[in-house]
Amino acid sequence: MFKARKLRNLAEANRANLLYQRGDEAWQRGRLRSAFKFFLAAATAGLDGAFDTVGNFYHNGIGVKRNPDAALFWYGQAYRKGSRSVANNIGCIMRDRKKAGQAIKWFQRAVRQNDGNANLNLAKIYLLKGDSAKAARYLGRTFRSAWATNDAKEEARLLLNEMKTKRAKRAGPKT
Repeated sequence: MFKARKLRNLAEANRANLLYQRGDEAWQRGRLRSAFKFFLAAATAGLDGAFDTVGNFYHNGIGVKRNPDAALFWYGQAYRKGSRSVANNIGCIMRDRKKAGQAIKWFQRAVRQNDGNANLNLAKIYLLKGDSAKAARYLGRTFRSAWATNDAKEEARLLLNEMKTKRAKRAGPKT
């Protein structure tokens, strides 16, 4: 009995992996709807690695209508299974829903997992809140992070420069 169950679980895992592989192949060919269906089938079959992919497809409307609620569900599944990379994505959805407190918590989780782009997202929230000191601190962290994308670093640099320019204008001309 134990051996039969173990073989059945192995067969299910192989099936889920095959579905994911077919989804990846469809994605590479630009067949986004088909890719989404394969990734969703792999996730539904229990393949942990497919959870964040399905969340990403729902979040960005890739091959499927954009659906933040479904994205949160799949990102949550991925996070519970140990994929910490989705914390920034969850934070983005919370930010877009104007839930700054929850967004900050998720972005902070992402920062603890070395997601450099989450620093930029935190900085933007603090800029909106008028806390330029915290914003500057997170912008600096973005710029120095080995894990932030070049685009995020460039945006952080531009925002820091903008903040310095505004500060200089408020201080007035030097005499």
